[in-house]
Amino acid sequence: MGRRKKQYIPKPFESTGEVRDTSANIYESMLCSAAYQDLTKNQRLLYVYMKAQYYGKRKPGRDNPDIESLQGDDLFYFNLALAVKYGLYASGSRQQLYADIKAIEDHGFIKTVSKGRGNHTRSIYQFTGDWKTWGSS
Repeated sequence: MGRRKKQYIPKPFESTGEVRDTSANIYESMLCSAAYQDLTKNQRLLYVYMKAQYYGKRKPGRDNPDIESLQGDDLFYFNLALAVKYGLYASGSRQQLYADIKAIEDHGFIKTVSKGRGNHTRSIYQFTGDWKTWGSS
């Protein structure tokens, strides 16, 4: 008997999966949502790179095994150094990067868990599914 292939179940922060492309986990339902459409092109691209961090090797839970609140797989690091590495922003663009992160957060795609600037650590963010209801209230 062959093994039965498990059906992919999207995480709460992912799209509905109406278009079955689980390789990127950004579905047409998200791309066509009011929240995503309201973002600027730079903010959209930044979110795509943030989403890549979901699969990243460095996770807050791995670096902080004793802190239970940081164990979720929906948590990720992002900062200016990473944005510069990806070619998204120049090293002097801190203000623009964090304004774009705030916009992504305001649209319900992420939330800030820990700001790293004050204590010279990496900022920690969490993916959310609030984008699905953005603008409906």
